[in-house]
Amino acid sequence: MILVTGAAGTSESAVAVAGDSAGVILIFAILQKLRQLKLPQPAAAVSGWFDLALTGKIYETNRDKDPAFAKEGVDWLALNFLGENTDRQDPHASPLYADLKGFSPVFIQAGADEALLDDSRMFAKKAKSAGIETRIDTFPNMLHSFQMMTGRAPQADNPIRRQAQWLRPKLGL
Repeated sequence: MILVTGAAGTSESAVAVAGDSAGVILIFAILQKLRQLKLPQPAAAVSGWFDLALTGKIYETNRDKDPAFAKEGVDWLALNFLGENTDRQDPHASPLYADLKGFSPVFIQAGADEALLDDSRMFAKKAKSAGIETRIDTFPNMLHSFQMMTGRAPQADNPIRRQAQWLRPKLGL
């Protein structure tokens, strides 16, 4: 998870949080807590993993394309992340089940071949219906967290540039 601040002299809302994969869970837990405390929301949240209940159908359709995130493996990760007796639809564990009203704008990026693509699509749809400014970009032939290759693979450089272009005006830059 990354915290980015805006230009000097901008308001406290000129802050963005960014995360990938499980970091997204932390971001949306923070946003829920900020809303509960009636504190300003960050200007934007740039985000991955939204549904620890694993309800997406794409686990099967992308199974051969994304063997690293086969449903069984993601289930194991969720179990180890949450523990055995945690409700996987708890909104603090799975942002897909959170009340999103009043949240910051969100920019979601996903690989078209990743097993978590449905998570991103379902979350984007829910965010839009909650009135949140929402952008989702899907990148062909890419897997989960492909942006980690920034600086080493041109396919990752462009998405990071897009995130920066989207964030700059929100941060007063």
